[in-house]
Amino acid sequence: MHSLTPPGGPVTTGPQPGPALLTASGTPGPLDTAHMPYIALTAGEQRLHVPELVIGADGWVNYRYPTPYDWYPDSGVLLMRTVGAVPSGRPDGNLLSPFRQAHCMLNLLCQGCGAPAAISPEGWRLWVLRATSRTGGPAATTGYTDMPPSCARCALHWCPVLSKAGRKLLWVAEADLVGIYGTLFPPVTGQVVQEKLVLLDNERELSAAVATRFVRNLQRVREVDQAVIAELARHQPVPARPGASADLPALITPGPQVLGRVR
Repeated sequence: MHSLTPPGGPVTTGPQPGPALLTASGTPGPLDTAHMPYIALTAGEQRLHVPELVIGADGWVNYRYPTPYDWYPDSGVLLMRTVGAVPSGRPDGNLLSPFRQAHCMLNLLCQGCGAPAAISPEGWRLWVLRATSRTGGPAATTGYTDMPPSCARCALHWCPVLSKAGRKLLWVAEADLVGIYGTLFPPVTGQVVQEKLVLLDNERELSAAVATRFVRNLQRVREVDQAVIAELARHQPVPARPGASADLPALITPGPQVLGRVR
């Protein structure tokens, strides 16, 4: 059971941690890993976890004992924690690391390896989506997604989900950052709401949310042939070890209310 301290508790959201805070500790953080898929939770991180929450004087929920990795820099959204702090061991493709998903989604990095996503000559980025839906029909190619884009190599990498559902390779011109999925802990009703889509312009719900992943709205897409992506992959530089905290880039979308285009 999660408890909430009333407004005016000892912890407020305060300034969000930036790269300086994220690199202050010698302990490996959630980005210090080279496993694939990069956004997957590892055995060392165990599972997602929400410890005791408090309500700050500004009305936003936070952890009673915050850490530098509870907020992705400049995102303004509280992230769900993992039980273990250090990524290690076998990745679980069914669960995502909230911090690494935010890292890739906000910076338009590859979900598979953490390197920059592939870009077409027109500046469109590469996304890989299921070809068939869970009901067996054709899957949508536009609309909301919680999956970050892909580099050319990872777009063709074997994946148990895509092997069954098939894959669509898409150049995407517009991918506005629109919201998060997460759990709501409303301080008034106290009724926890699981797996809620919260839009970034809904401050009332966002202030009560603990996010598991960010969401973009894919629009203006076109399919691309696998042969084209395979040719890009052949010329793609081998990425350096991705995700080191010291290499944390500036956000492409600098704030939670900025619904930035991918171009």
